[in-house]
Amino acid sequence: MLYIGKLVATKRHAHHAAQILVAPQGVDVEDGAGGRIRTCVAVIPPGLRHGHGACSHAALLFLDGDDVTSRALARDAEPRCATWVRDAIGLSVPRDPTPAQARALIASIVSAVDVHRPPRPRHPAARRMCAYLEGADRVDLAKLSHEAGLSPRQMRHAFTRDIGLPMRAYLRWKRVQRAIAAVEEGASLSAAAASAGFADSAHLSRVFREQFGIRPSQGLRSVRWRTLD
Repeated sequence: MLYIGKLVATKRHAHHAAQILVAPQGVDVEDGAGGRIRTCVAVIPPGLRHGHGACSHAALLFLDGDDVTSRALARDAEPRCATWVRDAIGLSVPRDPTPAQARALIASIVSAVDVHRPPRPRHPAARRMCAYLEGADRVDLAKLSHEAGLSPRQMRHAFTRDIGLPMRAYLRWKRVQRAIAAVEEGASLSAAAASAGFADSAHLSRVFREQFGIRPSQGLRSVRWRTLD
């Protein structure tokens, strides 16, 4: 997911996605331990607490934690924000990009991320579990254990080891993604919350703030969505 535009300041938060921030004029970035730096480019590995300041214009690229590049970044993750800084990569951030310009910017940002070694392959059981959970709102542990071909204890251990999140947190992340997709299609926050398996819009708002450090009204209602595919 690519966001281009004004950034509002966020509280420290963490989510199952790598986040690449490109701010030509610079932006303040902080880590979970109170470290702070100012940079034009930051590559934040998935699962690490972080926040950023306000910025008049920037690009934010979110790479889902299941993406190969995101998994490679998770392998070498450092919690200190000083390690997230990258040299200026010479990218301009268009004000109102066409779909073709947005796709080109995504490709340029990803190619500029320095990942030398690919992540190790996931266990087949972890891949089967992810496939099962993709459309699940509630987890049937017995069915999931059967799909994985593991005991419940082995299943939970293998999932957390290979995915980097406990199953409950992984499901919460997938629900947030479904809510974002519903808003993109025109749903209200209440309807999006219901369609994604949240108890109500307040539940969605609480989880959204935990994941992104801002309210849904700041991150969803104020955004104009475009589908690139």
